[in-house]
Amino acid sequence: MTIEQICYVVVTLAIVALTVVLVRTIAQMRSTMAQLEKTMARLEITIPEIERTVVEARGVLDSVGQVAARVDRLTEEFADTGSRFAKASALVVNEVIEPATQIAALVKGVRAGATSLVGTFLKRRGLGRASANEGGNHDE
Repeated sequence: MTIEQICYVVVTLAIVALTVVLVRTIAQMRSTMAQLEKTMARLEITIPEIERTVVEARGVLDSVGQVAARVDRLTEEFADTGSRFAKASALVVNEVIEPATQIAALVKGVRAGATSLVGTFLKRRGLGRASANEGGNHDE
């Protein structure tokens, strides 16, 4: 064998080895492409579901926002109602209970004065009973 023949053999073996590597690479690429096609098919199915989920989530968030706005309005109304009740109760205390208390004190004072006046009048006329602190033996 000459060098030329050895070179042909080496080049032939290199081409065969390269061909084997290329065949394996192509087979691996086919497998990868098949997996990529499966993934793309899943994505084609999944993307519309994700879009529907996003739309539903937006709807839920909008509803929650509306509920929160309603709760805020109700809270304001309760606060306003509470303020009105506080003003009404202060009005009742200031305009009804305090004057009624003053009138009750006035009536009690008038009653005490009238009782004292009637007692003194009756005592002067000799019709009243002698009280324990007056002694009872004095002529007035």
